[in-house]
Amino acid sequence: MSGLASRLPRWRRRPTVEEPASGSGLPAPDGPRTVVEELGPDTGAGGAGGFLLRSSADRRTSVRDLARRLPLDGDRPVIVVDVAGDAAHNLGEALGGLLARLRAEHRPATRLVMSGAAAPKPDGLAPLAQRLADAWDLEIEAPDAAAVLVPGGGLYVCAPTTPAGGWWRFAPGTEPVALGARVPAPHWQRALARVPLGDLGACAVHQIPAGLLLTRAGAAVPGPGHAAFALAVHPERLTVLVAGAGARPDIAEDLATLLARLPARLRDRVRLAPAGGEDLLPVAQRTADLLGTEVEVCTGVPLPAPAASSGAHEEQIRLNAADGTSAWPALLTSVRCVPAEPDAPGRAPRPVHWLLPDTVGEPDARPAVRRLGEGRYVVAVRAGLWVGSTPTAPAAVLERAAEARAARIDVGDAGTDDGERNALLDALSALLPGLDEQVREHAEVSAPAGADRDTVNALRRFAIRHGLAFAGAPAEAAPLPRSEAPEPDASAQEPATGPAPEVGPAPETATTSEATPVPSPAPATEPRPTPPPGTAPTTQAPGTTPAPSPTPTTEPGTAPATTAPAPAPGQPAPTVVPPPARAARPATSSRPSTESALGVPPEADPGAPVEGAEARAAAAGPAPVPRAAPRPPRRGASASATGFSSGADRAAFRELAAAVWADCTGPVNRTMVRLPALRGPEEEQARVDLVAVQLYLASPPDGRFGALALAAEAGGEGGELAPYAACLASGLRRLPALRGTLMRAVPGPGIPDEAVVGAVLRCDAPLDVVHVEQKGAPSPPPEQVRYVIRPMTARRTSMLAAPGAPAVTALFAAGTEFTVLARHEAAGERPARVLLAEVPEGATQFRSPPPEVVARLDEAAGLIEGSSGSGWPARCTGPFPRRV
Repeated sequence: MSGLASRLPRWRRRPTVEEPASGSGLPAPDGPRTVVEELGPDTGAGGAGGFLLRSSADRRTSVRDLARRLPLDGDRPVIVVDVAGDAAHNLGEALGGLLARLRAEHRPATRLVMSGAAAPKPDGLAPLAQRLADAWDLEIEAPDAAAVLVPGGGLYVCAPTTPAGGWWRFAPGTEPVALGARVPAPHWQRALARVPLGDLGACAVHQIPAGLLLTRAGAAVPGPGHAAFALAVHPERLTVLVAGAGARPDIAEDLATLLARLPARLRDRVRLAPAGGEDLLPVAQRTADLLGTEVEVCTGVPLPAPAASSGAHEEQIRLNAADGTSAWPALLTSVRCVPAEPDAPGRAPRPVHWLLPDTVGEPDARPAVRRLGEGRYVVAVRAGLWVGSTPTAPAAVLERAAEARAARIDVGDAGTDDGERNALLDALSALLPGLDEQVREHAEVSAPAGADRDTVNALRRFAIRHGLAFAGAPAEAAPLPRSEAPEPDASAQEPATGPAPEVGPAPETATTSEATPVPSPAPATEPRPTPPPGTAPTTQAPGTTPAPSPTPTTEPGTAPATTAPAPAPGQPAPTVVPPPARAARPATSSRPSTESALGVPPEADPGAPVEGAEARAAAAGPAPVPRAAPRPPRRGASASATGFSSGADRAAFRELAAAVWADCTGPVNRTMVRLPALRGPEEEQARVDLVAVQLYLASPPDGRFGALALAAEAGGEGGELAPYAACLASGLRRLPALRGTLMRAVPGPGIPDEAVVGAVLRCDAPLDVVHVEQKGAPSPPPEQVRYVIRPMTARRTSMLAAPGAPAVTALFAAGTEFTVLARHEAAGERPARVLLAEVPEGATQFRSPPPEVVARLDEAAGLIEGSSGSGWPARCTGPFPRRV
């Protein structure tokens, strides 16, 4: 016997139930080791329902957070293997001891989440999972390729070895049974295996955990870091995620062909969802006309969200911004497009699902309508809500596309006197508390068309009093035609600028994302069990090692390198669960961070090519901030009206930075290669802007191009650094947004007097911060005050880092403001800390986050373990840069 198999404990010396499994003790003096961690409460069926095998040095593994959300069953416990190379020397003992424990507890089956454990071996040897099942007389489920933990509690295999494969069930002495790519299996999984994948016209079809992705031909194949992997897997409904619909109206032809390919019983369970924030309704209507059957389309993307009454997850349809961040849950979540009849006017889409507060008013017989009293109705529409004196919203309101920027509340009419107007305002006041918090945060009230001055003033005051935005009165607009389903205009088939929009970074619905691929180190040899007494051991020539394979389908110890973009208030992109690591070859790549939300996606390995969401986010340019106007250009800098640098800015900056230009272009050129979406019509403009960002990152805070010099010129007219400041701001807008928990250290010993609850702090230069959930994030010195920030517009700069360098820092743009939520002086082992939330730009009234969000921020202040301050970036220390 050799390798990991030789380290599995002999059955004659297996641990008892009372005895801890080997490898579950303290780390060995000479370094990390594999430990066993129980997941979830005792199920009553012999013990815990899940186990995590991890390195003793990896106490904040992102895999743990997703593994805790897996459905746990005491009769079939889950074993998740996430072991780095330097801790794999006792992995065999830990895994063998755990299997022995399960058998001693009379638990007959387990699910082994270890990439490639079910893959057939090139030398004819049985798959590892089969050998484990035979040796320990257990039924074992395992994947035949890279295993992915999907947000919401599912398991998925990206590239199964066979169309029906992915997960397999092994029992002693029997043939393995294919279970499909998803566990637990949705009802549509078996039928989906018959659908052809690959090129389809000008598009390509790929499988994702929630169903299928239709994207442009030649686009990167989605992987675990892709935002499409963060969608909720519905047990009954197959989701077809459509990318690029806004730029290619003719995509309906390919979409209709795809739906026609589906088996008939699967076609009835299909729903469409937009991938890039574009309006998918016109494409869905055209598809329904082509097929002659109804087509359901979602207003946003389906994301898993924690259920209020339990630890389980439920689906929520959410609007996504262009950068992939999740904004607010749709109120009219899906509609059915009805095909047009010949020589007959087209029919409006029929509401299918909607979210209206059941605590307000009474239900109406008509779909998506509630009666508010006083002759008022509220109607859920795609763009938000309509409130009026009839249960039918105008066609222009029904046709209006939803925007991630704002949840619109359209007022149909306010009456003719003060009594009717006050009755309307009372109805709105009763409606608002029943709406979701994020709907209220993005709510925008619109006055009736042609409203008089008194009505406009009353609604404006109402909006300010309740912390809402006010949109004024809309212009009259004709409804969009949809009955004839005309052929698209050829001129409309070309996007205005840049590539067709794709799926962006994993959306955010929480403070941190869980969308983080984990490193994929591989073992030198595979586990080979030592059978219990009375069983024939599997033999292998001593010293032989299966030939390494570049794909996980032939080497269960190898998982493909994956890239991760940036995720959902709790919604994450998925996490690749690596096989056990090669003890003789420790992993060299760092684990990307967790960010949320289908909130924000994880960071990619800085040394690996970046594909998918991160590249598309860069292509999309600035990441919009909900309800925030574009940041005005700095006085003295000639930023264009779009918020990006002008030609004069870039020319002046090149001259200003001529002496250091060559030093900055290397990292920027490398970034342009890794982010091909930047290489479009504005490639040279983007290159100059990113040089400004790189120059700032390479400059000390007190250097010529550092934060202090920029702050000193803030608000001035025509300063020397004005062109640099304009290009720097423009470059940050081109980078993907980062959601998560961010921190800056401020020298103590006490909290500065300015940081009082309710105060607003401003930075007059870019603010450097550390992403505390990022793997490898350092700890600030204990005597310093920790400023913990809930961000909205922070930018990730990892793609500009040198290959292999830790990517733990982020930047806020100059002019960003933060409000103080709480302050806590040092007490016991807890450091002094100030809790901050970024203030939306242009907001007239700041809505404080709920207490549970503030509590999570306070908890995050102590997430970074250690107290030496070793490795804490000097540029992330000090008061906020302000103009003196």
